[in-house]
Amino acid sequence: MSAEELLQALSFPLGKVQVQELAAKSNSGKLQVKDLLELCFVKHTSSVAFRAAWVLEHVAYSFPKQFTPHLPTFIAQLPEQHNLSCQRHFTKILMCCANPEAKPVYKAAWRALPDRSVVVETMFEWLIQTRTPVAVKVNCLDVLVYLQDEFPWIKDELKDQIEFLLKDGSPAMRSRGKRILKRFFRQDS
Repeated sequence: MSAEELLQALSFPLGKVQVQELAAKSNSGKLQVKDLLELCFVKHTSSVAFRAAWVLEHVAYSFPKQFTPHLPTFIAQLPEQHNLSCQRHFTKILMCCANPEAKPVYKAAWRALPDRSVVVETMFEWLIQTRTPVAVKVNCLDVLVYLQDEFPWIKDELKDQIEFLLKDGSPAMRSRGKRILKRFFRQDS
């Protein structure tokens, strides 16, 4: 599938089955993950970027061997992702890759990244922005929890951010925030 054909496919609404079918094409070599990643940053049409990010998430979860070669580029471009709909899919991909219990292919790819601090900085940036949707914020919390062993300073900052977000947070934010505080910060309480 050429980049133009992919753009055409993503120019119309997709259902979950169509997204899964497109993701499967990456496994057979019919879809280039780099083309998909590039479309996640298309500025003139946010719906194409959203659909590309949705397919990319499915590639990451279902075909990690196809996604991991592109992980360094994904991480390097992370701060440039300003599309709020794409951010949700990007944080879900990060939850998959940064999880200490991730698949071995992700653990190896994650350790091989030259600079993971960009992930921490971007997650905190998205977390504190008022325009960031709750779904993205709660995913940012999980990613930051996963990275607190590697970046010990995260723990205090994350605890403060969670407590702040709980003050006026939505039910989803209160639920996830309380769960994280109870699980990871109970010894500090």
